[in-house]
Amino acid sequence: MKYKMAPLVAIILLASSMLLPNNCKAQAGSLDITFGTGGKQTTSFGSNYGLANSVTLQTDGKIVVAGFYYYSGSHGAFALARYNSNGSLDNTFDTDGKQLTTIGNNGDDRAYSIAIQTDGKIVVVGYSYNGANKDFAVVRYNSDGSLDNTFDVDGKQTTAIGNGDDWGYSIAIQTDGKIIVTGYSFNGINNDIAVVRYNSDGSLDNTFDGDGKLTTDIGSNADYGRSVSLQSDGKIVVVGYYKNGTNDDFAIVRYNSNGSLDNSFDGDGIQMTSFGSADEQAYSVVIQPDGKIVVSGAAVIGTKWNFAIARYNNNGSLDNTFDGDGKLTTAIGSGPDYAFSAALQPDGKIVAAGSSSSGTYSDFAVTRYNSDGSLDITFSNDGKVIASIGSYEDVGYGVAIQADGKIVLAGFTWISGSNYGFAVLRFNGINCAIPATPSTISGNGIICSLSSNTYSIPTVSDATSYTWTLPGGWTGTSTTN
Repeated sequence: MKYKMAPLVAIILLASSMLLPNNCKAQAGSLDITFGTGGKQTTSFGSNYGLANSVTLQTDGKIVVAGFYYYSGSHGAFALARYNSNGSLDNTFDTDGKQLTTIGNNGDDRAYSIAIQTDGKIVVVGYSYNGANKDFAVVRYNSDGSLDNTFDVDGKQTTAIGNGDDWGYSIAIQTDGKIIVTGYSFNGINNDIAVVRYNSDGSLDNTFDGDGKLTTDIGSNADYGRSVSLQSDGKIVVVGYYKNGTNDDFAIVRYNSNGSLDNSFDGDGIQMTSFGSADEQAYSVVIQPDGKIVVSGAAVIGTKWNFAIARYNNNGSLDNTFDGDGKLTTAIGSGPDYAFSAALQPDGKIVAAGSSSSGTYSDFAVTRYNSDGSLDITFSNDGKVIASIGSYEDVGYGVAIQADGKIVLAGFTWISGSNYGFAVLRFNGINCAIPATPSTISGNGIICSLSSNTYSIPTVSDATSYTWTLPGGWTGTSTTN
């Protein structure tokens, strides 16, 4: 049945009731010019180095980035910045949008991962130097950027796992509010994968492996935990890499909720994956709604590092529906390419992000894959994007996907003649679809309004609600008259 259409004035609303802004004249993969300056924002914390490692999104659309700042020589502090959706610093966060936190008195504190609780509190993890070695460090902030004194009295918690260095790298928050941190710990000879679970108040959770902390030795050589994610059944997935005696391979470990190894995962809870005869290192893990596990990192193919992605079935076996054998590599530039982070879109597409080099310095890099592992050619024509900020080093580390499909990548760049600073880039994620003859209601009848940066569809004349599917898997509902 056909319906009369009014002028192009109806705004598509997301299912989450958020507006879906976008530059409709721009292709997916292009920089979003409504963010910062030309899609880029940089932030300096002072005259020394500020390096961003992780990014997350609040429910109100604000962007929170975590890393560390060298304030004097090798002395570092946890560093956070919060941005409004247009890229400007949010002055409601610690008055200027920036927060620096020192943990101990010995001056070397570094943050590597960030997460936001359901109550809006912000949790950041990394390590702190105790004067002799490094310990896991967790800091929790209130939404306004102040330290949360309900978390271990002063908002800060450090944990020694062994007698040597302990590095915290990644965080996940359970539905019951417990906090899981993974990284690695020196056992006196080499490193082991380490996992710690905290109660919501910052105390160690003794229901997890008896004392709240555990280590896993995969082989006789060094093992490194780099990222953690939670399954819907409460099982804990940790990825990183281990040395097989000759080189590094991907390592995936799955634990039951109590900290024991899950023997339903590859027989012993541990899966190792090689892409070839050279080094492979996993840096990030995300879990699909169907339970499949997507791991991103880098692998040496020939003589250079490439983006490397592997997908596993729930039982730990490689998923052969993903690029034929469950793993793939992507060369972006002529130099080394590293996929430090990954994220999933609602339509099942996989976004991997990090850095790429074709010369002396690195640039930000993003790739997007279809659910079968093929490059998504609707994203910048070939599925790959390289973006630079200046003429020096630009490295992307953390990626997040907004509700409107835009892709946020955080890392660092050379800001002036003497210092690095935080860098945040935002890319368009959705291409507009403009029907040649928009005269009937159809399931994909999106019309792009050229008079404003919004998706628009026609209003309809019969007071019926219509659901529309946007390119990229986002949905909305039409207005009626």
